[in-house]
Parts: sequence; C-alpha cells; structure tokens
Amino acid sequence: MIEIYYKNNDIRIYKSIDEIEYLPNNIFSIRFIDFLHSDLEIISKKFDLDLTSFSKKEDIEISSHYIESPDQLSLNFTIPGYSSNHFFEEKDIYILIKNEIVFTFLSPEIEESLNQLTQFIYNFENTNFDTYHQLFIFQIGVISDYYADIVELISKKIRDLFQNTLKSKQFKENDLDYIAELRFNNLLIRESLSEFQRILLLLKKSYKNKKKTFIKISEELEDLTVIADYLQYNFNRLDDLNGNINSKIELEQNKIFKILTIITVCVSLPTLIAGVYGMNFIYMPELKWVLGYPIIILILILSFIFPLIYFKRKKWF
Repeated sequence: MIEIYYKNNDIRIYKSIDEIEYLPNNIFSIRFIDFLHSDLEIISKKFDLDLTSFSKKEDIEISSHYIESPDQLSLNFTIPGYSSNHFFEEKDIYILIKNEIVFTFLSPEIEESLNQLTQFIYNFENTNFDTYHQLFIFQIGVISDYYADIVELISKKIRDLFQNTLKSKQFKENDLDYIAELRFNNLLIRESLSEFQRILLLLKKSYKNKKKTFIKISEELEDLTVIADYLQYNFNRLDDLNGNINSKIELEQNKIFKILTIITVCVSLPTLIAGVYGMNFIYMPELKWVLGYPIIILILILSFIFPLIYFKRKKWF
C-alpha cells in the first residue's frame, strides 16, 4: 500500500506504484507500507531514489544509518514492535528526503501503531503542513511519542509484577522467565532508542541553519533523554524485583531445610536406640525386664518429642 500526502493536504492511497502519477512539486510525503524488497528497484527508478541504505541496516556504524548526500538524506533505524509471543521484535523504518519529499518505508504493524498513536494524541485530520520540513518533524515527534508509549507500557508491567510479588508467597519459574522477558524488551528499546538519538544528533547538526527545525529536534532529543532515564529505572526495578524474588525463594528453601533438619534429628535418636536393641548380643540385661518393651517404647517416643520441644523454643517452626 502506498499513501501520498499532497501539498493541498489531500491524502490518497494507492495499491500499486503504476497507479501513481509522480509530480514532485505537488507532493509532501510518500509512505510505502508493507513493501516488498523486490519492489525496491522499481521504486528507485520511479522516484529517482538511492536505496543503498536498505542493504546497510545490519551495520553498526552510524554512517550506515545516516547517509547525507547533496541531493538526498537517508535515515534507517529499527523500532521495537510487539510480536505474537509478547516479545518485542525489531521493525525497520527507512526515511528518505529528496526533492523536498519525505519518503517513508515501514511495516504494517508499526504503521498501525503509529497511526493509532497519532489519532490518540494529535488531531491529525485538522493538522495542515506548509512545508515538508513540518511534516518530517511531525513524524519524528510521533516516533518519539511511540518510544514514550512503549516504555510506559513496560514500566506498568514491571510495577504490576512488583505489587503481585510483594503480595505473593509462592513463586514459579514462570515469574523469573517473565522478568527475563521484560528485561529483554527493555534492552531492545534501549538499543533502538540509542540508535534513534544518534541519528537525531546528526540531523540536528544538519539543520542548524533552520532555526525552527533545529529547536524542534533539540526538544525531541530532550524528551528522548527523559525516556532513556525511565529505561534505566526499569532496569533498576527489574534488578530489585529479581533480588526480591530470589531472596524469598531462599527463605522458602531455608524453611524447607529447617523442616528436614528437625525431622532428621527427631527420627535419628529413636533410630539410634532401636538400632542398639536390634543388635544380636546374648548378654543384654534389658531383655529380661518385664516392662522392658513398654519402657523402650516410651524412651523412643520421648526421644522424638524432646527435640521437637527444643526446636519449638528456638522458634524454628
């Protein structure tokens, strides 16, 4: 699907590239949603774009994610999106600016999330753009808000888990797995956010002569710094949560060891006595006692009860 935002603030949707009449002077933005890599060559020729940045998305160097040439600016980065198993997955976003047109390539999942966020926060239908710069910076702001939204979502999950942990006395392996899942999602957001911040820093230098754009990018960077702080808070809370659960698990294990120790001591004394009288010696004077059997039974019972009384006074149970 292809979505085109025209300079008269008209938005049209096309299913095929062939349907588009490309008139650069009338267009602010073109969004390619759920595009195929096999279409890139056609897109490149149709709109005269250099799409070499698509082959550099795996590179670590920032120079592969921010490519500025005399006639084109290319940005490519990943943004976290939920997968079916509640883990985040990295979704690619490509933004190119050429001929005063913003070209955006993104997956349908991210496009849907950004659209929902735009409708929730902004009155987009009544928002008009006079220049492609305004629309481009608006898109940057929506992505920043998206980061804030998913970080808030992760923070809420961590708080809920913390509250449940404080109330619960029993823990399962699933709890630790869930903490690992939250940590992974938080880490993925931090890596993506760091990459996006580096791109905006380079973008800020590029637009230093355009005051309004420069100020707006600076504001977005400040917001992203606050979001990064919240990400660190999330890591700290997860560390505390993990330590809290491990401490409670150790306490439960200590209780089990105490019970096992009490049982072992209580049983060992009667076992020792019974073992002595189970020896096959001829000369054992107690064998001729009339009350020998009930006396030994009583001794066995007392040898079991006295350790219980001792451990009870020590408050082991």
